[in-house]
Amino acid sequence: MRSITRAFSALIFTGTLLASASALAATPFDIATRAYRGQIDGINGYQSLTQNLNSGKVSVEDILTAAGETPTPELERSVGSFLKNLDNDD
Repeated sequence: MRSITRAFSALIFTGTLLASASALAATPFDIATRAYRGQIDGINGYQSLTQNLNSGKVSVEDILTAAGETPTPELERSVGSFLKNLDNDD
């Protein structure tokens, strides 16, 4: 009986984790902030990010792809806008 209870508890815990992860989908602001801070693998942060965006070495689409998001025109505009504002705040 204990093994059934443990297995059932493990299934419930796993389901809870999966539900929590999907509920925490990244917002454009979250993606832009993580990119600017250099918290996305393959994307340099701060001044390097700004320079790379301005020179065309990195695009907002590159950032979204590296963040595991599917680039859409709306998402690209939103993230680009937040990145522009973050850069202007310095």
